[in-house]
Amino acid sequence: MRRSDAPVGWRVVPGGFEAGDGPVLVLLPGIRGDPTEYVRLAPRLSRWRLRLVTLPDAGPRLADIAAAVARDLPDGAWHVVGASFGGLVGWALPPERVRTLTTIGTLPYPTPRGRRMRLAAALLRRTPERLYREYYGPRARQSLQDDGADGTILDSVQISTRDALADRLHAIAAWGLPATPPGRHPTWMWGATDRFVTWTPAEVRARGLEPVIVPGGHRPHLSHPSEVARWLPVPD
Repeated sequence: MRRSDAPVGWRVVPGGFEAGDGPVLVLLPGIRGDPTEYVRLAPRLSRWRLRLVTLPDAGPRLADIAAAVARDLPDGAWHVVGASFGGLVGWALPPERVRTLTTIGTLPYPTPRGRRMRLAAALLRRTPERLYREYYGPRARQSLQDDGADGTILDSVQISTRDALADRLHAIAAWGLPATPPGRHPTWMWGATDRFVTWTPAEVRARGLEPVIVPGGHRPHLSHPSEVARWLPVPD
């Protein structure tokens, strides 16, 4: 979603788009960095002041990406929803600014595949940009389509740069996150058929997190937005 392509009824703001009034609910997208994936969930969150974030290209550390995001967010404290990689960015936000954190399809602990991710990041950096876009563009569109995106959504998909994707893969491998996620009673949500999920509800609870399983795959907020909205905080 390009900054010039603000959805109808949304305001262009630093770092993304905004709509509505009330408590701030920040929506952080997955590794592509494009908030298009929230277009079906947003209409079900009308009581919030919604902030759709476009992830910045801020380097290979989660802390740097989160700091760049935080600089553009409204004053005060926020409720945060993070999809996949966006959940890790939410985890890295200043804890005193996060009232609640809900993640969707996000790793709840460091992955043992960190070495593989670093290798993938290094290979990406050596891939010509044209070849990267010819391969990754269709793959990104297919993954969204698998999660229920239609032509209208697919036509607006924006692909992150090769170096930004490499940085984000490296950031996952490096981890560097605090032991405890920010916010009250962090909620770890995932789709019942998410092929990327390798953890169990018991493992999530053991880390002091609240597991929630909803219908759908890696982006249940795209395929089953009403189910996801049921588990999000209520504006106070």
